[in-house]
Amino acid sequence: MKFYTAFFCMVSGLGLAASAAPATATSASCVLEVEDKSYIDGQCFFELLSRDDGSFKIIGAAGNYFAYVYVEGENRATAHWNETAGVNRAHTPLGALQRDGACWVSDTARICATAVEQKTVHPPFGSWDCEVMGFTLDAQTYNVSGKEFPVVQIDKLGDQGYYVVLPDNYGIGLFEIEENSLVWYSQASGDAFDCRRE
Repeated sequence: MKFYTAFFCMVSGLGLAASAAPATATSASCVLEVEDKSYIDGQCFFELLSRDDGSFKIIGAAGNYFAYVYVEGENRATAHWNETAGVNRAHTPLGALQRDGACWVSDTARICATAVEQKTVHPPFGSWDCEVMGFTLDAQTYNVSGKEFPVVQIDKLGDQGYYVVLPDNYGIGLFEIEENSLVWYSQASGDAFDCRRE
């Protein structure tokens, strides 16, 4: 199916995008609004600064916009941002801000950052019934319809996916993994099956 083929490409692209974020940054949900215009709204990278006072930096997921918030006391901070997409320095001041929950606000700016709830990762190991076929998987062995193959490598893809490499560089994708369900996908044939845990 084209969706899963595109997913393989998308995951490769995400690796490049994520490398633009600092190594100490974590994923968060952020807002950056200036003069009632939104520049960041959603997924972002959040990084605490080394000042040890709660000061932080946010970077939009696309890397185009970012802002620094410098905490200067209880409920008081100042901020700067890069203003022009792609410019790599925060040269424009946003003035004094006050704390409002997860946000720092003024008459002209609003900067927010909240932690993203981490999804529970369910490994794809076990026995699965995919109606037209069944398979079992552990860290060493993949068994499909009674044929056993050694597992060469298992790579994690995003939050809910794995790519299982078998001999002769044959691979299968396991996506949308929940506790009792997943989607099995063959990149070679394009077949995709909904599977239930046995």
